[in-house]
Amino acid sequence: GMVAAGMVLDHIQHWTVFLQIKEIFILVPALLGLKGNLEMTLASRLSTAANLNKMETRSDCLALIIGNLALVQCQGIVVGFLAALTSVGMSWFTNSSIQSQHVLLLCASSVVTASLASFVLGLVMVMVILLSRRCSINPDNIATPIAASLGDLTTLSLLAWISSLLWTEPWLSLFIIVAYLLLIPCCAWLSFRCQDTKQVLFTGWFPVLAAMLISSGGGLILNFAIGKFPGIAVFQPVMNGAGGNLVAV
Repeated sequence: GMVAAGMVLDHIQHWTVFLQIKEIFILVPALLGLKGNLEMTLASRLSTAANLNKMETRSDCLALIIGNLALVQCQGIVVGFLAALTSVGMSWFTNSSIQSQHVLLLCASSVVTASLASFVLGLVMVMVILLSRRCSINPDNIATPIAASLGDLTTLSLLAWISSLLWTEPWLSLFIIVAYLLLIPCCAWLSFRCQDTKQVLFTGWFPVLAAMLISSGGGLILNFAIGKFPGIAVFQPVMNGAGGNLVAV
């Protein structure tokens, strides 16, 4: 998965949008980090709930799934916005200028990527955990490695596709940003209703946001590195992802 993501990044770095908006590279590590900060923790939470027999009845199972998916959406949207704003701030600090149209595209691309990747991978985690329970297998041994392997490839592919789409349709960016801002309270309310995610909704922000800021620092280094050594792109997901995958497992 990480090798395939590296090949994708090596290919897309030559696309028009990536050549015109260099700040998008600052986003890459922060968005790839979401697989560890959001999807893997989702897999762990649901695996623990399954092992504690909290998913025995259909109503309990549905409440847990909706609460957790809504929580991950809420976190993904907020982190997506903040990652984009951080990349804009870092770019402005180093270059002293950035176009407003580029800011809108970065925000919209980041938020849609974070949201869709979290939703798709969240659904995969749910299905894997439910199947594991049905087959009497410990979901902890399966769900987390699958999240680790699928996360990078899914996120990078989405970022490339969405940013290229918004490059040709700039008016869409503002509409997407407004729509996602309205979606945040809806997701927060759904996760607040579930007892298992209610506490995480209030207390789980610091590690996620701290990880995003650190990853953005890595993104700034990647932005400089790709300018000097374009071939480094193919190794980036492997170098960045290996540690997280091993620790998570």
